[in-house]
Amino acid sequence: MDHNSRNESVPHNTEDKNWWLLHGVGLENRFIRICNEKLNLDALINPEKKNNPYAPDLIVNKRIADLKTQNTPFFTSTRYKIEPRFAVTFNRKDYERYKTLYPDIDIYFWVDWIQTEWRGIKVDYLGGIFTLPFKSVQEIIENENAPEHHYMQRVNDNAGNAKSSFILDIRSFHKLFATKKRIY
Repeated sequence: MDHNSRNESVPHNTEDKNWWLLHGVGLENRFIRICNEKLNLDALINPEKKNNPYAPDLIVNKRIADLKTQNTPFFTSTRYKIEPRFAVTFNRKDYERYKTLYPDIDIYFWVDWIQTEWRGIKVDYLGGIFTLPFKSVQEIIENENAPEHHYMQRVNDNAGNAKSSFILDIRSFHKLFATKKRIY
C-alpha cells in the first residue's frame, strides 16, 4: 500500500524502517541538545550504540533511556477511548524487549504535532517532552489494559517493523515541558 493513500502529510513511507532509523539519529541529537540546554538534564547518546544498533538510545541523568518521537497524532484513537491530541503509540515489540532486557529503562516521548488535521478530524496542537520509567509504562499496559492497535499494512511485514502498538495517553506521563503552540 502506498503510504500516501493513508496520510499524505507523513514525510516518508512508514514501512521503510531503515529510513526512519536514520531519521531518528538526527532527532536524538536534537533531543540531547534540548535536554542539556533547556531542561537542565544531563543527556548523551548511549555509548553502547556504537557496537549495538539495537541498544537503547540515550543516557539521561546517568540512567538508560529510550526516545520515542511522535509528530502525527493517532487521529483515530477515539475508537480506543483516547483523545487523538493525547494519544501516543508504544510498540509491543519494544515493550517485550524492555521487559526482558531493560526493565529499569526510562521512556521519553517527544511530541510535536506537525499535522493537526486529517480526513476531517482536527486536534489542537500539542508539543512537549514527557517521561515515565518503563515499569510505570508496563503497569499502564498490564494493569490498566492499554488498548493495542494492530497495523493492517504490516501483517506480512518482514522488514522488522512493529506489527502492533499500545495506545497510551500522554497525560499519564510526567510532563517535563509542554506547549500549546509550535515554537520553532
